[in-house]
Amino acid sequence: MMRAMIARRWLVAAGVLLAAGSAKANPIEDCNQSADLDLQIAGCTRFLQQDPFGDHVALAYGLRGGAYRSKGDLRRAIDDFDLSLEIDPRQTRVYVNRGLVYRDKGDLDQAIADFTKAIEIDSQYGDAWVNRCVAYVDQGQPDLGIADCSKAIALAPEDAVAFNDRGVAYEKKGDVDNALADYSKAIELDPNYGEAYANRAVVYDHNGEQDRAIADYRAALKFEPSDEDRVELEAALKRLEPSP
Repeated sequence: MMRAMIARRWLVAAGVLLAAGSAKANPIEDCNQSADLDLQIAGCTRFLQQDPFGDHVALAYGLRGGAYRSKGDLRRAIDDFDLSLEIDPRQTRVYVNRGLVYRDKGDLDQAIADFTKAIEIDSQYGDAWVNRCVAYVDQGQPDLGIADCSKAIALAPEDAVAFNDRGVAYEKKGDVDNALADYSKAIELDPNYGEAYANRAVVYDHNGEQDRAIADYRAALKFEPSDEDRVELEAALKRLEPSP
């Protein structure tokens, strides 16, 4: 089973752009929602055309960049995040979002640089620590990842994602006991966390704890895994479960 550590997505509070004024309500509302990505991109573009020097231009570029990232258009996402940061270089969320795009592109050094910049601006911003943790683990530096996820947990002890991602870091280091403890804590905090069930199942599977592995693989399948993960989970169950 592949580990796909959860990457935090930038969620901007609804209504931030709405304060710009009712005369531009339609493009603002479109830009400030994320359910329809094409509509969001079009709304942000219209807003930027109508008010290119307004107070919320940096935010609009950031929102449109997030929509481009969600659509997989990483080049346009980076272009928009760059513009957003040129206007307002103190935006921790935009640094984190741009770092996620660089991670998507496989540029871990640049991703880590952006997460680090976000931490320098706001050391209490837990998402920056979690995402840098993930990037360090992807880079083969689990000890640095453990330290960063531990910082995120200190800031937010109820953060199930931070426990799951620290569990992955421990597992990469070969510390199975701490990995299991962190996956179990993530599940305790969020009983619907399919990723944590899948990660714990793999550890049980490798340890030869067949019944526990089967139970966790089954649990992981209940929580809408990706198509790729579903195939792997079902293959693991087929391998472990006795034939009828």
